[in-house]
Amino acid sequence: MPPGERIRLYRRRIGLTQEQCAQLKGCTVSAWRKWESGERQVAAFSDWIEIARILRVRDLYKLTGLPVGEMPEEQPEHDTVPAIRAAMISFEPRLAGAPDVGKLGQAVDTAWDIWQERRPFTQVGSMLPGLITEVRATMPLVDGAERDRLLHTTTMLYVLTRSLTKRVGAYDVSLLAADRAMAAAIKADDLDYRAVAAWNLGMILAEQGHTDVVLQLAADAAASLEPKLDDDTPARMSIFGTLHLLRAMQFARLGDEAAAMSAVDTADAVAAKTGDRNDFRTVFGPTNVGIYRVWLAVELSKPGEAIRLSQRYDVSALPSVERRFFYYVELARAYSIRGEDVAAVHLLLRAERECAEELRYNVEVRATVRELLRRENALTRAELRPLADRIGILR
Repeated sequence: MPPGERIRLYRRRIGLTQEQCAQLKGCTVSAWRKWESGERQVAAFSDWIEIARILRVRDLYKLTGLPVGEMPEEQPEHDTVPAIRAAMISFEPRLAGAPDVGKLGQAVDTAWDIWQERRPFTQVGSMLPGLITEVRATMPLVDGAERDRLLHTTTMLYVLTRSLTKRVGAYDVSLLAADRAMAAAIKADDLDYRAVAAWNLGMILAEQGHTDVVLQLAADAAASLEPKLDDDTPARMSIFGTLHLLRAMQFARLGDEAAAMSAVDTADAVAAKTGDRNDFRTVFGPTNVGIYRVWLAVELSKPGEAIRLSQRYDVSALPSVERRFFYYVELARAYSIRGEDVAAVHLLLRAERECAEELRYNVEVRATVRELLRRENALTRAELRPLADRIGILR
């Protein structure tokens, strides 16, 4: 019996609904339903422990049907995270020399360029502690226009910090960075940066299952921008569209297809005016909206539609490795759900070519690979097993 069917069996034995279990777990009902249906695999050992507690199952093997060697394990903390955390909370950060707001802004832009173009976790993670320390130490030393410029730089630095630490599962640092970005944007009294910071905060809160909170946050931020939109402010329009993509994700996780499609249609209408852009590093435009449509189809249990939609979009020109990586992973999930394992492995290998390091840390990838291993065949074995070995999954 597959793990999902076991979850359903034990849930019914103790008389709980999917809604009750999701509430006890702190996840969306959609996520719990997908665990039971097998559309999504439980991606972390800690999640299995929590599910077993909710379902009152003492023996994990009875619940999972998986030997210990095939259970998802917790990823060790990325080597760069302790230094990033230390820089975020150090009591008295100090500058090595005189403050230089312009040079600091250029350094943050460079870090962003490296992150989006190549996505080397260790390199960028090693850059962040020094940049965070310099930003914190410089803030008390400048005022006027230089302070406003520094606050903009600070916002974008903490957006980058949130992005990296979220990817490696350091949610404590990610949430702190998102809060710091919001604080800097508020101090700058800049509507666009506040909206970017709201989107950034929503990204980590969504990862932790705070769907309703994120919906409200994104709606409020979008509402603040809407009266001030016009064709002469494409950067602001990009943020507005990005916030609606965030809303679409949350509606999909709640299983509200109509609201999700309405939100993504709004983003699509904005993208038709802006074209593909990268304002505030959001990579917004028609291509990214297309990627979200593919994700929504997978999330709404329509893998066939996701595959059909994918034929419309060419992601090769996007300036973000992460966007291309995300697209290939979602397509791999779609093919895996349909049982088309050869295609799923092919798409995972394409994602690996985009960013091998992210492949090792992505929980959806690890769960998908485990499911593919569970039903491996002669056509997939030669490529699937080495892939599983490279991302640290032992069979």
